[in-house]
Amino acid sequence: MARRLKVMMADQLRQRLDDAGDLLLVDFSGLNSEEDFVARKELRADGLAIGVVKNSILRRVLEEKGTEFPAETYAGPVALVLGDADAITASKSIAGWRARNGKVMALKGGMLDGEVLGPAAAEQLVKMLSFQETRAAVVSAIAGPLTSLVAITQNLLTGISGVVQAIADKKNKEGE
Repeated sequence: MARRLKVMMADQLRQRLDDAGDLLLVDFSGLNSEEDFVARKELRADGLAIGVVKNSILRRVLEEKGTEFPAETYAGPVALVLGDADAITASKSIAGWRARNGKVMALKGGMLDGEVLGPAAAEQLVKMLSFQETRAAVVSAIAGPLTSLVAITQNLLTGISGVVQAIADKKNKEGE
């Protein structure tokens, strides 16, 4: 590959990595062209993009950014998964694709909040709650008791108005 082309590819990769927060590295070997197309299409619908990059360029750009993955990460073909979603959501999208298609797209590593993840840690992301799921759990944990408190307060206020009305009716009856 011409040096000038490699420099352009490295510059474009730097730009993409600067724009992205988290990333995943996947092994896409074993997929035929149709399966690869379907995987890219489905992951694109989830806001993710898969880019195949020459391993030496990927390694050099990541090392320039201060990110070093183990050497075995770069063994064989590696695809870079980037997108609007965090690494947890991305790993769940990939796991969903694997489950629907019965194919293996092994996670070779990743980065979550600037921390390098090996293959085992990247696979564990599937079991973690995503940012949106965590937020929903916290909101429901807070909203549940508050809803009960509002209902109790409302019942008390309704009861008080009934008592006040009964006292007013009694005073009216006594005053007659």
